[in-house]
Amino acid sequence: MKKILFLLVLSQLLFSATSQQIETYLTVSKADSELIAIEQVFDSMRADDDNTSQEINQIYSLYLEEHLSANEVDELLALYRTPIMQRYVIEMDIGELPKDEMKAFLEGVKENPLSSERLDIVDNIVKHTVNDKQILAFYTSMTQRYRPKKNKTDSNGNDKNSTKKPTKREKSFLEMTKKGAKNALLYGTQVLSMEEMKALNSALKSSIITKASKVESDAMIFVMDAFIQGIVAQPKKKSNDDNNQS
Repeated sequence: MKKILFLLVLSQLLFSATSQQIETYLTVSKADSELIAIEQVFDSMRADDDNTSQEINQIYSLYLEEHLSANEVDELLALYRTPIMQRYVIEMDIGELPKDEMKAFLEGVKENPLSSERLDIVDNIVKHTVNDKQILAFYTSMTQRYRPKKNKTDSNGNDKNSTKKPTKREKSFLEMTKKGAKNALLYGTQVLSMEEMKALNSALKSSIITKASKVESDAMIFVMDAFIQGIVAQPKKKSNDDNNQS
């Protein structure tokens, strides 16, 4: 009997999330907010393809379905429906903030510094939500069109790029990402009390958020890889000058 119960629990844990669960999760958490910006870039690169955005959404959602279990999504939904996480989603849904508005906000912070306790919490949240390896993996995926097709390997056939130190450009991208995340967090959570900030910090450090962040980051890379490989595979269109010369 115990063995049967164990197998039932195990099957429930391993059961993949449904498309409806993922759709609800994306709506509640707005976890696909970064995807919207990427869609705009993709659409500009492939203006002749009206299905680009739809394909991107489908690929992203399907990836989450395959890599998050039904139980994990239920756990995420329960967490995101708590008062502090609902507040977090609302306050952080700032979209593309005008540079002058963000500049004015940051200048105001310089003139009237935030408490060290609030800054420590913000730094701690950024530390747990911005993963260096994931950011660098995304950068590599984003720039793969301009990289050599074959990676350099050592004498054992291992990929040297997997252990190499970040380049200056990679470091710059990483620092820019962290700075952007911190500024957005400072701006978005400015209306939260210290008690709310502490509760938010605790929620965002949960293991299920860490798991979801990893899967979402991998999904973004998967989307990027699929798109760029499609771009590379397409023959370059001849310009008018080329046509005139032929």
